[in-house]
Amino acid sequence: MSDEDFDLIEDEIKVLEVLGNLNISNHKNIKENTIRKKLPSKYHKEFPDTIKSLRRKGLLKKYRKENYELTKEGSRIAHELADRLVKKLYSDLSKILLVL
Repeated sequence: MSDEDFDLIEDEIKVLEVLGNLNISNHKNIKENTIRKKLPSKYHKEFPDTIKSLRRKGLLKKYRKENYELTKEGSRIAHELADRLVKKLYSDLSKILLVL
């Protein structure tokens, strides 16, 4: 299964990228406030709906009140998205350096 199988929207992808960058696995949990702090402010308005959507899709589960953990599939997708983001960033940087 891949991230295309879950029909992720932009907000969900951004939350999963943040969780992947923070190296959150299915054995670690993270507070809702920490996720919100790491997200760009553009995504704050829809944040509660995004969390609910990720929970419905089975990628995120509630650990305690306002505390979440990734499922096994969610962890795999989050790390995959974070890796893609890093590769894209560094490929863009290498293009800039080649022009200089």
